[in-house]
Amino acid sequence: MKNIIYFLFSILLLLASSCQTDKEQKNEKPESIFTPEYAEYFQIEYYKSYKKILILNPWSNENLNMEYYIPHAGHHKSVKNPEYSFIIKDIPKKVVALSSPMVGLMNLLDLSANIKGVSDPFLIYNEDILNRVKSGEIEDIGKSIQINMEKMIMLQPDLVIGSGWDKLSPDYEKMIQMKMTPVLMYDWQENHPLGKAEWMILLASFFNEEEKATALFQEVKSNYIKQKEFMTFDKQPIVFNGSEYQGIWYSAGGKSYMAQLIDDASGQYLMRDDSTSGSLMLDFEVLMHQASKADIWMYTGASSEDRLGLFAKPKYQSLNAVKKHKVYSYHNRMNENGANDYWETASFRPDIVLEDLIKIFHSNEPENLYYFDKVRY
Repeated sequence: MKNIIYFLFSILLLLASSCQTDKEQKNEKPESIFTPEYAEYFQIEYYKSYKKILILNPWSNENLNMEYYIPHAGHHKSVKNPEYSFIIKDIPKKVVALSSPMVGLMNLLDLSANIKGVSDPFLIYNEDILNRVKSGEIEDIGKSIQINMEKMIMLQPDLVIGSGWDKLSPDYEKMIQMKMTPVLMYDWQENHPLGKAEWMILLASFFNEEEKATALFQEVKSNYIKQKEFMTFDKQPIVFNGSEYQGIWYSAGGKSYMAQLIDDASGQYLMRDDSTSGSLMLDFEVLMHQASKADIWMYTGASSEDRLGLFAKPKYQSLNAVKKHKVYSYHNRMNENGANDYWETASFRPDIVLEDLIKIFHSNEPENLYYFDKVRY
């Protein structure tokens, strides 16, 4: 009888302790909070014994908000929170990058040595990463839209970094079921150029490198603001963006990342009055009429010879920018496989992009462009 009473008493104590722990967790307040200055979809909270990284779903799907708990050295953390909560006990040593921008960001943060797996290596510009893939040091785990899960299981990564969407893909669901830790990056959903760049702090926080990333971001921000605010120009050239495909013109919306860059470079974006933050699909003939007198065309189509032949067609020759050879594209840094460094690193170096655009908009013959180049037709 005494044993039964002792057992029940122990259970009650355990339940009381558990309830008390849960209550303490809910009531615990962070000692400090990092709230991004420009980015909208992440936050980092610092507690006495751990830090909490919160990634917010841009489509307001709260069920897909991701929480990551990183205990400080010598501490442990238990979590009884939303479904997508993860505890990261050690600095990730084996990382899989599911897109070339994530490769570029890891390299920018001097963390590329931690990359042990990549998807779509033919899209990667970084030569060192490509060499490590060829040597077998980095595993090719297939395509980002069709991951080789067998290779992922064998690799057992500590962290998987990829782009997040409005829904959780089956591959991410499988990773979570297999106790892997995916990090859903929504940098591509940020509309301000510095908001995209600020995600470097989010990623660095998984490696306890926030201080280094913050210093780098402040440098990028300072360079960007100096160019935007301390340079004055007599004229704002009219700029249009995009390219045509099967009779439809695809262009950046008036509230998009590219529209902001054009405005900050003292250009007058043709679609500046549009309220769209994503892409626009316009009737080709309507765009031709609107863009006929524009000064500069920021071309986003392919740079292959067969594609560039379109500039000789009469309908394109009617454009002022084409006639005056004021057409520029982001194809200046490409490797033999067609991988483009613009897609790999430009999101996190908007200061360099802005410098290029200022040269293009305000120089007769811009020199020493980094990402962009004049289209030769």
